[in-house]
Amino acid sequence: MIMGALLLSVVALGGITVARLGIVRSDTQRVADAATLAALEFVRQRGMPFDAPARAAAEAIASRNSVLPMRFSWSVAESATKVTIAATAATGVTTPTLVFNGGSIEVSARSVANLPQLTFTTAERRVPKLSLVLDYSGSMDLPFTSGVGRAIDILESSIRGLLNAGLELDYSGVFYSTNVFAQVGLGAGAPAQINTKMNTYDAGGSTNTAAGLAAAQTLVTAGIDTGRYVLLVSDGEPCCTSNAFDTARQAATRLWDAGVTIFTFELRRRGFSSALDTFMTQVAGTPSARGDRNYHFVASSGADLVNLFRSITATIVCKVGPLAPAPTDLELIRVYLKQNGVERAVQVSDDLARDSTLERFRYEASDTSLRMTKAACNAVRDGANVITRYTPSTLTE
Repeated sequence: MIMGALLLSVVALGGITVARLGIVRSDTQRVADAATLAALEFVRQRGMPFDAPARAAAEAIASRNSVLPMRFSWSVAESATKVTIAATAATGVTTPTLVFNGGSIEVSARSVANLPQLTFTTAERRVPKLSLVLDYSGSMDLPFTSGVGRAIDILESSIRGLLNAGLELDYSGVFYSTNVFAQVGLGAGAPAQINTKMNTYDAGGSTNTAAGLAAAQTLVTAGIDTGRYVLLVSDGEPCCTSNAFDTARQAATRLWDAGVTIFTFELRRRGFSSALDTFMTQVAGTPSARGDRNYHFVASSGADLVNLFRSITATIVCKVGPLAPAPTDLELIRVYLKQNGVERAVQVSDDLARDSTLERFRYEASDTSLRMTKAACNAVRDGANVITRYTPSTLTE
């Protein structure tokens, strides 16, 4: 009877211990899984390398999943498309010596998880094309709204301010009145040529806006598409035929169909009509948002032009991407510049022009790309890779 009772006790202790080991194994696996996922979240949020402070933080988070003390070991691997982290969690379980030799058993579990990433070794530096469509009709000889100078003087001072602002733009120019009477093609010498022609010509004739827009289309669509823009500067509605408005609107439609964005800059002189404001709005906008008032501006000074196109160039000059697959949650996007194995975070910006001297980015949903500031683009030119992570990590084993 004593031997039988002893045997039953051993069996019972063994059963209890085995059950306890099963619970500990489950706890340990849960800790290992939590460790890899926490580690990769630190990588997504803070970048590589996965150093000692990051390991300690991941271990602290993972250890909350069990009351048992855990020991951890790690391995990290990185490729252009993912970061893989493997974590092993281990703990000792005290066992009855009647059942198990040694008095304890080590229980361990291993977990492996991946964090997808995209790596870009180059950035596309693009110089947008801008065609200036300048109204030299007779009405431009009239006083500007403020009474300081003629409308043509305001046009010329505004355009000179734009040309002298040092913006990364590839300019061309169209001078029109009754018809187009002068043009300047795209090229490094365009700003000087436009300045020379402004010094040469004065206001006169009628307002053939359609002809000016048609000529701009030929100029701005030459070569590859690095961003195509037209700036129409005028003080008067189209004239002097019965269908002048329709013809000008049709010219704007052809520009949009060619992928060109149109900005209108209205010079309000004394005696301006509401018809001009309506028309200048109708021919302003992007190919996907035509007749958009947000692209129509009323001149108060030449600084309006400079600020407008400084913003444009900042958002288009440096492009990285596209991101594939496209991000579904923009809050998850993290961007890093990686040099010599170390990553530094690139912060998101709501104004790339303002932040041009800082390493910043903005996500552009229209083409699923990253738009980088000049400072960030220069870092890529100097050898940094762009790393972006926006997909949650997943367990693989």
